[in-house]
Amino acid sequence: MTLKAKITRILAPTDFSPAAEVACRLAARLAMRSEAGLTVFHAIPGKDLAQRMESGRTQVDILNEGRERLGEWFAAVVPAELRSFLTAEFKVIVGEPTPGIARAAKLSGADLILMATQGRTGLAHLLMGSVTEAVLRTVPVPVLALRPGQAELPLTTVQRILWATDLSPVSEAAWPYVLMLADLLTAEVILLHAVRPAELAGLADHPVPPPAGWMERYLAPLEQELERRQRAVEALGLRARRKIVVGTPAEVIVVEAQGEQADLIVMGTHGRSGLSHVLLGSVAEAVIRKAACPVLTVQVKQGSGAREWDTGETSPEAETASGN
Repeated sequence: MTLKAKITRILAPTDFSPAAEVACRLAARLAMRSEAGLTVFHAIPGKDLAQRMESGRTQVDILNEGRERLGEWFAAVVPAELRSFLTAEFKVIVGEPTPGIARAAKLSGADLILMATQGRTGLAHLLMGSVTEAVLRTVPVPVLALRPGQAELPLTTVQRILWATDLSPVSEAAWPYVLMLADLLTAEVILLHAVRPAELAGLADHPVPPPAGWMERYLAPLEQELERRQRAVEALGLRARRKIVVGTPAEVIVVEAQGEQADLIVMGTHGRSGLSHVLLGSVAEAVIRKAACPVLTVQVKQGSGAREWDTGETSPEAETASGN
């Protein structure tokens, strides 16, 4: 079976936090396992650059120092026996993190971004937002998000991958990654479809009881499609199970992933931004904030091409050269 998804370069942004250390080690492990290149990235905000230049250092000096620090940090957080198998490069720019990550992903040819998220909820999230969620909405590259508190396990030990699907084109975007990762990691796949309660609303209050077996007939097409996907996984010599659960999608995904002891959730996302995101929110973002395991989100392509890159206005002169 031909797998369409392939990981050739992983981008690992860092702010030097403990959460970023875990994410970078995970990126290094996955890069080694998939024989992919690794780009470690850091953005220096303009205000920080201005403060550092007050000491008389030039922008070039500060960027070179930043790249040296980035290399030292990488050597400190990733074991030497793992680094020896990697082809890594280090990139430092001046600019805000989100457009900087977008630019770094585009220039490096990254086909996966692996990064930590603060996992904020409530008022803190509304006021401060999340760089990870901003990247999720604006950068057309799959994002593997790791939240603080999640178990630090090598992806080589992943035993169960949960594919959260509504069998729409959005979910379809993530399907090749499910097959690729399951094959790469020899993992079991759980095929989960959440039926929104609204789809069944009104039936209980209907003056005439629904005919016998209506639920089975309603679910039959869903079962058939999930069974087809199950056979695709089993054709790789792997185990797969399918589940249909009634409930709010984000809640169902989080609960089922925990109950099934999933090591990784894979799902598609619209990558909405602006007013549509404010009004509709994002199931993927809700899952990332609450799931007990890492979440890989894959943005759906619009029309026949990928979503446009939002890379901001960072100039090439504000970047250091890459290096191993």
